[in-house]
Amino acid sequence: MTHRTSAAARALGAALLVLTVGCQRDTAQGAAASSSAPAPPLPAPSASPRPAPSAPPTPPAQPLQLFRFSFTSEVKNREPADFLEAAEPGQRVYAHMAFKNSNPEPRVVHLVFRVNGERRTSLDLKVTPSQSYRTWAFNTLKDQDREGHLTLEVTDE
Repeated sequence: MTHRTSAAARALGAALLVLTVGCQRDTAQGAAASSSAPAPPLPAPSASPRPAPSAPPTPPAQPLQLFRFSFTSEVKNREPADFLEAAEPGQRVYAHMAFKNSNPEPRVVHLVFRVNGERRTSLDLKVTPSQSYRTWAFNTLKDQDREGHLTLEVTDE
């Protein structure tokens, strides 16, 4: 949700900036035209060709949407085999995720597994354009991981 809000805010801010500049220019020209003093002469047209119009700006990338997540002990047929609420020392813990990528290009998500705040596994995964792109990663708990919390941080670029 944070990525969606900030991306939308940046796009809206750029659009507002363009509109504001256009309004100021129109207002200044309107004020000069309505004054009693004659308007200054317009510059003579130049013989040089006008520059070609630039390509339309690339729309901002849409944020990825993580719409399904679970910790699981195994992934079978691209789906979580179960839903873990607790894990044992030495156990492999999978993070299974489903994303929606509405962009025409692949996007990257960065994953960081932490055990009791200590960074254990860090990796990047590519999410291709899809309405439901399933992917997973895992972290194996150490034998000394007898209590505490396993957390996963997921961010996009």
